Formats: sequence, C-alpha cells, structure tokens
Amino acid sequence: MKNLSKITIAVCGTMTILFSACQTDELTNNANDENKPHVYHVTASANQSQGAAPSRALSVDPDNGRRLISEWAANDGLVAFINGDEGTLEKYSILTAKSSGKASSFMGDIMTKRPTISTNDNISFLYPAVALKGTKKTINPVERRLIDVTIKNTTTKLLYYAPSPKVQQYVHFNLSRQDGTATTLGSKFDYQCKSAHPQSVQGDKFDVQVGTLERIVSFWGLRFTDENNNKLSNIDSVYISNIKASGVLDMTQNKLVTDDKYEESRSIAVVPEDGTKFTSVNNEYTYIALLPGSYTDIHIMVYANGKKYEKVYSNLNFTADYVYHTDILHMIPVHPRPWVDVQGVRWATGNFIHYGDANGGYWGIAPAQWWISQRAVTLDKNRNITNYDKGNTTSQFANAPKQIKEDVDLFRYGHIKEALDLTNGDIFKYSVADKKLWYPVNRYGSYTDWDMNGTGATRGDIAWYYTKDKHQRYRMPTRSEIDKLYKEARAIPAYCYTDKGTKVYGAYFTTSKTGGYHRFPAKRFVNSIDNYTNVTALVQANKGLFLPYTGLRLPNHAEVGMRDVSYNQNAYGQYMTSDESHERNGKSGKESYDFYFGAAEWNANNLAPKSQAKAIRPVWDSGDGSDDNPTLDDDYVNLRNSLGIK
Repeated sequence: MKNLSKITIAVCGTMTILFSACQTDELTNNANDENKPHVYHVTASANQSQGAAPSRALSVDPDNGRRLISEWAANDGLVAFINGDEGTLEKYSILTAKSSGKASSFMGDIMTKRPTISTNDNISFLYPAVALKGTKKTINPVERRLIDVTIKNTTTKLLYYAPSPKVQQYVHFNLSRQDGTATTLGSKFDYQCKSAHPQSVQGDKFDVQVGTLERIVSFWGLRFTDENNNKLSNIDSVYISNIKASGVLDMTQNKLVTDDKYEESRSIAVVPEDGTKFTSVNNEYTYIALLPGSYTDIHIMVYANGKKYEKVYSNLNFTADYVYHTDILHMIPVHPRPWVDVQGVRWATGNFIHYGDANGGYWGIAPAQWWISQRAVTLDKNRNITNYDKGNTTSQFANAPKQIKEDVDLFRYGHIKEALDLTNGDIFKYSVADKKLWYPVNRYGSYTDWDMNGTGATRGDIAWYYTKDKHQRYRMPTRSEIDKLYKEARAIPAYCYTDKGTKVYGAYFTTSKTGGYHRFPAKRFVNSIDNYTNVTALVQANKGLFLPYTGLRLPNHAEVGMRDVSYNQNAYGQYMTSDESHERNGKSGKESYDFYFGAAEWNANNLAPKSQAKAIRPVWDSGDGSDDNPTLDDDYVNLRNSLGIK
C-alpha cells in the first residue's frame, strides 16, 4: 500500500464503571496492490462505550477486585470499512491509537474500491481490531450463503455463514475458549461497533462523527466455594454449558443476526494460561465474556484440586454492556454414576466394551460416555494407524481402521463366546430379549435357554452376561427404549474431549418436554463437524446421554466402516437393541432392530443383518446401594483410575 495518510479519532466521555489494560498487538493495513483501492484520509471522533463501560482493554482494579478499570492503550485499534465494499478487499482498514489515556487519537486510512465517497455512505467501526489477528483470533469475516444439502436424493437448503478471506459486512464472534482474565477480555472479546456517515467530503479527505460505540457483550466475574463453603483455589478450568458462545454480527446494522440457527458453541471453556491456575481467594474473580440473552439450565463445572464441582442455574439473564459478579457457593462435587436418565430410561454411562488382554481383560460398561475403540491413535499421511495409544486423533479420522481384540466396542447380535472373533460372520437365529442367555445343546448349532451341562452360556445378551454378577447390572435396550431416543428426545450433533485430549463426535441426547426435537441428519443443520457442540462437561456431570459415531463391522471383516468423519463423510452411530425380525413361521429372523444417526442418517429399523457388528449402549437394570450413593464396581473404578479419567 502506498501514500498512507493519517486518520484521527478523538475518544472522550464519562463512564459509570471503568475498565483498563494494555493492548499492544496491532494489525497491519495491507491492501492488495493489484486491486488498487482508493485511500481516504479521514478525521473522525468517537465517544466512549455506552452505559457501564468504555470500549477499551480491561484489567482488575488492584484496590477493588469487583471493579474493572480501563484506558485507551497505545496501539489500540479500531476496524473500519465502508459499507458496500464487502467481498472486494483483502483486509479491513485499521485505525491505531498513538497514545494511552481516557482519550486518544487514532491514526490510519480507510480503503475502498469505490471511485468516490459521499455523505450518504455508511462507515462501520468494530473494536477490538487485534481480535482479527493471529491463530487465536476471535473475530472472522463470514459470508451469508444458502447451500444445497442432498441426503438420499432429497435436497434441502442450509443457511450458512461461511468463513471468507475477504472483507464482509458479517463477522463471526467466537467466545468458546477464554483464559479468565480481564486483560484478555479487553483484547479479544470486548466486541463493540458503530456506524456513521461522513459529515463532509473534500477530495480524498472527509470528517465523520462516530458517536457512542455500542458494546455487544456482557462480562461475568465468578468466584467459587466447595461443598463446605471453602474458597476454591488451584482451579484447572471452568466450563459453562447451555449458553451461547458464538454469534454473527451484521456490521452494517450493528446487530447480531437472528437467522444463525446452528447448535454449535453452546459451551464456554475457561482455561488459564499455561503454568497458571485460577483462584477464588483474596477477592479474585475468574472473568468471562458472553453474549447477552436469557438462558435456561446453565451448567457450570469447575475442575479444582483433582475434583469436579457443579452448579446449575434454571434461568439467567444477561444484558449487553453490563458487568455481573457472582459468588457460586456450596458447589456440589461430581462423582461417577452408573446411569443417566433420558426420557425416563436409565442408560449406562458408556457403551459395552472389551478392553485389555484378549484372554481376559475388562468386559463391561466403558469408563466414559465418549469411549470408542482406538480413542487415541497416530496416523500417517494416508490416515493409516501407526500407533494405538499415543496419537493426537481418534479412529474417527482413520482410513478403515481395523478393530483389535484388546479394544472392542462393536458386537454381533447374540454372540458371547465368539465376541472377540472379529472376522466371524455367523448369524444367531434366536432372540436375546428379556436378558436371555443361551447354552449349546450340540455342535450343530442348537441352543437352549437353560444350562443343561453346566458349561456356561455362549450366546445371548452380552451386556447382561458380563454384568449380572456385578454391583451394577445392565442389559441390552429394547426397541421401545431406543425409540424414545429416536422419536422423543432432544438430539444435537456434539463432541467430547477424551482423556487423551482427542475429540470424539456423535449425538447428545436430553429429555425433551415437547418431543421429537433433533438436529439430524447433521448435514441438514451444520456444515461440518466444526459446528458441533462441546458437551464434555455436561457428559461428565451425567446431564445427558452421549452416543459416539461408532460405525459398524461387516460380517467376516475386522475393518470398521462408517466411522470416518474426515472430509465431511457420512459417519454414523449404529446402536443395536435386543429386538429382532421374525420369519413367517414365527421364529426369530436374521435382522436386529437398530438405531442409526449421523451426518446423513436418522432412522431406526429391523433391516440390519445380525451378522454385522454394532455398538451397544446398555440400559441399567438394577444395582446395589442407593440412587444417591450407588456401589460402583471395582473393575470399572480401577479402569477409570488407571486411565486417569476424571
């Protein structure tokens, strides 16, 4: 860019609550010379933000932890662009403060592809400019699109705000990851905007009165105590779920759009900088920024001192440009539980699995709801697995991963003895409903449901077989129970973080009071897995049911298919019930009743061959202890502890 001139914005005004911090990052104004934009030298003035706070970087008053103070900092920046230039410029114009204080001058140029500017043109301003910069930027230009989504020969329109490399009138705010400090709030999340017309234009110079910048976000300072009301320290992270953590701003209207219906970013993760911890002692707050609105069932999870604590608010309201402070007292410790209730059914808190030694190992409920086989793998450039336990992704990104006997989460209908014979394709033509176990009568494949020879069951309900003698007992779900998820529950595309830090994608189910709400097939509601909701904290607190995309194994094959989520493929979960088809003579048939959900799936039927291996999410049958204090099985607890699962 050549012939740069200066733009001046004088910022002044009064405030009822003061904020401050140093902001040193600066965006460079770098227009594409080939586009030959016109550069206008502008003199502009603006007042401080409305109401509670000005539009500056933030910090905590050292004399009062409930007070945030603010001043303009040297190199503070404002985004500026002339409406109508969207899609034509490579970068927004940036106006930079040259001095610190409650008022400051901003110097810079505004670029446009227009040959002339008049007093009828509208100029939009956005703060903070630094939030557009770097790998951790929280503002991104987006373009509003209607795209065609075709699923099974049916095409629907999906409204999508797509990331754009050009200047756009729409920008996407991402508040889903924060570090709890007022300083970062000011530099990354203190979103404010305003539009104004030039007052006069003379050649390549014009004057503009910006007026009062409008803050779009609210701020929330939090302190925490444990169940004994002791202030928590050594806090590793805080998760706030069921609260909107992303939005799209129309800069030309200075309003958040209302047609962005995606379910993504309904959780804010607040994680301190490396080597630091949060604390609630000495009057210290953990600060977050959030989008204003009325929220229900807000779930707060605090990880501190190796424990988890939770608090649920039925309803909270936040108004833009306000600072809230809350002491969250007597937080309740969170412990593993044997079931989670959705639509009146008590589901196990993990799929049925085998893990460990092929000649023994663990048989039972997975140690976490997100568990899939090969939850952490290393892939080569062809997405083939090269390491099974130290990877930076999961088998959901692998190219046709093979299941191994030491880590199995897919099973054929009725198979117990041959469950680890991964290439077996036999069909069991009996029903396992009502916790049936079957014993061999002879070597020709005849079975009875009572033990003739004391040799033990070889076929039947595998979940019941391996848990019937434990403290907590489970069975395969029935068709009517799985249909409550299919027909009645609320379901959204979601993901969880594993103990290895990898992501597992699937569906998150909660009880629906209105019935039948689902955001599946996922492709009709989100453009990619990047738009799924993080439900890790909710799942750990047993606040809903998470079923991973597990795919299936075809008969006589060890390879796992339909699990691959990479490149926007059609991965899905296929979950088996104890119900199956019937032949005309009334005998059991060759198919099981399964539930399918995923990128391009949402159905349930009894058309899947029993010889396919599929996932099982058992239903809790009975258990020792009480609902408030259940007796957990030693092997389950030991597996969680050995893996470091919280």
